[in-house]
Amino acid sequence: MNLVNEASKNLDTVVPRIYVSLPKGVPADIVFNADDSPVERLLVADLLVFYAFDVGTHYELVANRDLGRLDVSPDELHERALANLRAMNLEVRAHQRPESRTLMLTAGGNYEATLILLPEFWLSVGEMVTGQIVAAVPARDILLVTGDADPANLAELRRLTSRSIERADKPLSRAFIRWNGTQWEEYSGFAA
Repeated sequence: MNLVNEASKNLDTVVPRIYVSLPKGVPADIVFNADDSPVERLLVADLLVFYAFDVGTHYELVANRDLGRLDVSPDELHERALANLRAMNLEVRAHQRPESRTLMLTAGGNYEATLILLPEFWLSVGEMVTGQIVAAVPARDILLVTGDADPANLAELRRLTSRSIERADKPLSRAFIRWNGTQWEEYSGFAA
């Protein structure tokens, strides 16, 4: 047991992490009991929020048994993880190739996917796209964004998402999500 890591497993080090849910027909490689299962929250489509202790060299998932030790509810854990994420003051940048209709947002390599958890962030992103924001999270370090005003935008987003999934070490989701101004919803419109 590493005492440094154990000491760093507190509310100040909890951060959100984005994962993808497995299809119901796929058996899990490992099955945990309720106490050992990670604390999770459905976000939208097939995206889940897990919580992890950032112990410096890696992340350790927060298990249900940790809630008692931390003296928090799942909702309180979520709010604290978001507060910790905001406190990081991530340097978020929007990248767009010439002729591209899609933005790629970066935030240092570990937190791109978690940007979807920060509602205040999406007001400024909305000014960069035409129509409502449609996003894809093909990997934890890739967040792609476009507007839904033109089907060509969505076709490009589909191509980039598929290519990112194929190349990612730890792929997440092919699902498109749309920001409706207050929350994410699964996007089921044109996305050829």
